[in-house]
Amino acid sequence: MTDQARTPDQQISDEAAETSLAASADLALLCRLHDREPTPDLLLRLKSTPPEQWFCLNLAGEDARAGFLLMTDYFATVTPDQAAAMADDLAVHYADLYLTFTQRIAPNESHWLTEDHLERQQPMFEVREWYAHYGLEASDWRNRADDHLVHEMEFVAALLRHNTLAALVDAGKFMDRHLLVWSKMFLGGMANKSESPFYAALALLTEATLQATREFIAAATGAPRETFVPKLSTQAQDDTAPYVPGTAPGW
Repeated sequence: MTDQARTPDQQISDEAAETSLAASADLALLCRLHDREPTPDLLLRLKSTPPEQWFCLNLAGEDARAGFLLMTDYFATVTPDQAAAMADDLAVHYADLYLTFTQRIAPNESHWLTEDHLERQQPMFEVREWYAHYGLEASDWRNRADDHLVHEMEFVAALLRHNTLAALVDAGKFMDRHLLVWSKMFLGGMANKSESPFYAALALLTEATLQATREFIAAATGAPRETFVPKLSTQAQDDTAPYVPGTAPGW
């Protein structure tokens, strides 16, 4: 995502600015992990730090704990000798989740919020307008739609770095009206359907981070969260309906 302009506005407190940058850094890490499969080198670097220490925000709740446990167990099996083979295995799972529609889930807002489950529909154009307001645009949108999970998280991360009250309020509105409306459906399906504990854990920790970020924004701005309920597709409802405690995220 490219940054073309910034608009000055009321600054937030130093404490809020510090937390805002921390939340932005958390989202940047998640963007990297959702953007493409990990390399062997990245796997070994991630292994060097316990998953609970990857994030600046405090991630609490059953799903976060389950995500940390899954990720810890996964990295217990990562060794220098096996890193290349494990990266190859993750590449297969990455393709299943993000590229080939094998798992019948898609990392794009339009899929979840339109009746025919198509890409590049009205939700994409709406988020594009949000980006343009801040002088931003999705990089290579022809290859990856503007309303892809990575782009939407990049946008929130960019607003968190603005250090202004208006940008922070807008970040909350964007999450309420777009990102958080469908993230539970995609990430819930990912946690339920992925055959890789790495990606199941990533789904759980991503949603926990998004919720923690939104809670911070509400506290820092005093602006309450909005409830936005679009007409959801039958598939979206079916993908998130089954839940067995201890085996899937409780969303």
